[in-house]
Amino acid sequence: MMYVRISGRIRLNAHSLNAQGGGGTNYIEITKTKVTVRTENGWTVVEVPAITGNMLKHWHFVGFVDYFKTTPYGVNLTERALRYNGTRFGQGETTATKANGATVQLNDEATIIKELADADVHGFLAPKTGRRRVSLVKASFILPTEDFIKEVEGERLITAIKHNRVDVDEKGAIGSSKEGTAQMLFSREYATGLYGFSIVLDLGLVGIPQGLPVKFEENQPRPNIVIDPNERKARIESALKALIPMLSGYIGANLARSFPVFKVEELVAIASEGPIPALVHGFYEDYIEANRSIIKNARALGFNIEVFTYNVDLGEDIEATKVSSVEELVANLVKMVGGKE
Repeated sequence: MMYVRISGRIRLNAHSLNAQGGGGTNYIEITKTKVTVRTENGWTVVEVPAITGNMLKHWHFVGFVDYFKTTPYGVNLTERALRYNGTRFGQGETTATKANGATVQLNDEATIIKELADADVHGFLAPKTGRRRVSLVKASFILPTEDFIKEVEGERLITAIKHNRVDVDEKGAIGSSKEGTAQMLFSREYATGLYGFSIVLDLGLVGIPQGLPVKFEENQPRPNIVIDPNERKARIESALKALIPMLSGYIGANLARSFPVFKVEELVAIASEGPIPALVHGFYEDYIEANRSIIKNARALGFNIEVFTYNVDLGEDIEATKVSSVEELVANLVKMVGGKE
């Protein structure tokens, strides 16, 4: 079993990872949202650049597919997963096509998650048959941290950069629009800042139906697992490895033109064989102290939690493994897979 909670901070410079608006125009806006921040004078509401949890989840899905399709069980993906389309079946669909062309009936959750690893890990909705599954991977918005917002009050976090697309003729010259060759100018917004994030992975539920009443085998302390143990391990490991590209900047839009200037500053991660509390989002100024209290009190309540930190000191009374990178964190988590069931 494997339940993982990760909270931390990243430094992003000149990124344009989520865009909104701009359809039919030559100006592309970055996604924005409003957050509440406590100041010396009380509360204030501030508009900030944001990266949605939906965007973060999509890129985890991409990483999961890339890793899982290289395993011996790679055919157990939907055909659309190979195009990185999430498992949302159409209104009238009662069957799905696998990566190998086989057909899967969508009238039973156990069958769907057994045959389709992407539906198992990232959830699915089949409206026609009334079957659904909540994603086992959940991601919050990535937001500028509240202490950063207060420190740079009045500074512009968003700037617009002018780009051009050039179409040249056979002689290499920029022609006119009448000739079918021209130069197109457009502007795109970019943002900079220290951002917080939070990710939840309920991988202990991989291969276990959730939507129907749970049936327990006789003398078996856990619900029925409907997939082969080795494939279950491969699904969990692929979901963990998908954190690596995602937390190295491989997320969002506009990657070819401006791969984000991305750096993980610090993080706290906890893992367990059973369900565990979520960590406080890295947005909050006191998130390290708050997470320290969560870990300490959860252990006092009997939660068996492994703790990992990067550039974070939780204090001498909190037993934790310090890691030097996201890759080392994932390597430690992968080692935990296949322990007690």
